[in-house]
Amino acid sequence: MTDTTAPRPPLFTYPFLTLSLTTLIGFANIAVFYGFYPYLINIGIPPFWASLLLALEPMTAFFLRPVISPRLSASNALSVMRGSMVVIALALLAYPWAKTVPLLLLLRAAHGAAFVLLVSATTALLVHFVPPARSGQGFGIFTLATLLPFACVPPIMELLLRVLPSTAHAYAWMSVLSLPALLLMSLLGPHARRAAAAAPPAGKNSGLSEIKTALRAPGVRRTLGVALCVFFSSSLLFFFMKGFALGIGMANAGLFFTVSTGATIAVRLLGNSFFDRVNKKRALVLSLLFLAGCYGSYSLVRAPLPFLLAAAGFGAAIGVALPLLQSTLFLQSDPGKRGLTTNLFLSTMDAGLFLGPYIGGLLLDAGLSHSGLFLISAGLALVGGGLVGRSRIPLPAACAN
Repeated sequence: MTDTTAPRPPLFTYPFLTLSLTTLIGFANIAVFYGFYPYLINIGIPPFWASLLLALEPMTAFFLRPVISPRLSASNALSVMRGSMVVIALALLAYPWAKTVPLLLLLRAAHGAAFVLLVSATTALLVHFVPPARSGQGFGIFTLATLLPFACVPPIMELLLRVLPSTAHAYAWMSVLSLPALLLMSLLGPHARRAAAAAPPAGKNSGLSEIKTALRAPGVRRTLGVALCVFFSSSLLFFFMKGFALGIGMANAGLFFTVSTGATIAVRLLGNSFFDRVNKKRALVLSLLFLAGCYGSYSLVRAPLPFLLAAAGFGAAIGVALPLLQSTLFLQSDPGKRGLTTNLFLSTMDAGLFLGPYIGGLLLDAGLSHSGLFLISAGLALVGGGLVGRSRIPLPAACAN
């Protein structure tokens, strides 16, 4: 029987908090591009190339992550994190000078490669500092770090755009975030060495063999399929919300991201330990059904107040669904493959962030309305709920809370 009087293992350690903050800074590199599509159109890039350039950063991550994830470990993650953070800073500084399609293609590919290296290496190290008994709470905080930039960065960008010459100059100013990140990383060395010493010996299989082994664990593939539906659907909302908001009279489109992520934060603050006790299957189905309703509501709203109410509902649903998905995947995974499996989860994020802006941009150019895009999001959320409903999600023994 579980000893409910035993003290809970610590979660809020320096490595966990530092790596969560590094994740937050990494995802700021996605959040900063919420208005990239209209910026590209304004500087004369044709819609086809604008859609491709918008999607190229996450597309690079999607193809690169499966190659690098099996090769990342606690022993090499920190050095990869440092190098990729430097490249990200240089990429952001280069946007004011990249005005042609060839230059932008090179820049977006380099930026995407650095982003995926940073987040994959951070994740490979982070899993060594998440106690299994607190995986729900730990990944609730981790997903908060991936979402918080979407609340903070767009309003900050809107303020910067009032005083800077162009959107590209605002991108360049975001490079200053690399300085505190590099400082925090400089203190992680002893923790990373201890994690490397305690980690199981690395296998001798190829990267592809490692991935195949990780995917054979019961439930992993279906859970990743649900995650793809969630990320694809939410990326349609994220990358094209600015145009929709301006069309219904929202003076500051960044309020959508502030309100939605504020709701996510509220869910985390009120229910962190809930993620380790709840029936994951039932809670996931309900959250995905509610998420579909929030997407569908955007085909009806035409005023700021219902717009913001739907944003709050969207944030709350995402705030429940993502940590439950990550916690489920963590518990389904072989302990020796948790870093790799978590990065496969991030690969589904990459795929969603690629498919959403690329397909969404092409559909808008073909004449589909923003409301039509969001109805597609609703359908994807329903597909995800159906996948969860037909699956057998392992329910581990209750952990002490």
